[in-house]
Amino acid sequence: MSSFRKPIMVKRTSAGSYGTNGIWTEGAQATLTINMSVQPLKPNEMEALPEGRRNGRVVKIYSDVELYTAKQSTGQNADIVIWLGKNFEVIGCDPYQMEVISHYKSLAVEVNAN
Repeated sequence: MSSFRKPIMVKRTSAGSYGTNGIWTEGAQATLTINMSVQPLKPNEMEALPEGRRNGRVVKIYSDVELYTAKQSTGQNADIVIWLGKNFEVIGCDPYQMEVISHYKSLAVEVNAN
């Protein structure tokens, strides 16, 4: 664990499902505290994002724990990282498991609070 990482809250909602009556039931929500380093993207990193994502505030996150992105095929909801009082939805997470300093690097975009 890196000394640069600080405990930050994450809202994680499990996949929802349709009941036998055909009504959608949202998955259970849990609040986790994960040690991570959150940093703003550099201008050249912003250019690599799809056009629709360049206008919002985007951060990169380094953590020891994998953060979840939305997966339509399974109904998994994206994790919401709460940083500086703002909500950031995780849009990507890549593993860096090199046995030296194994970690995950994620990207998250600011979203309105629900």
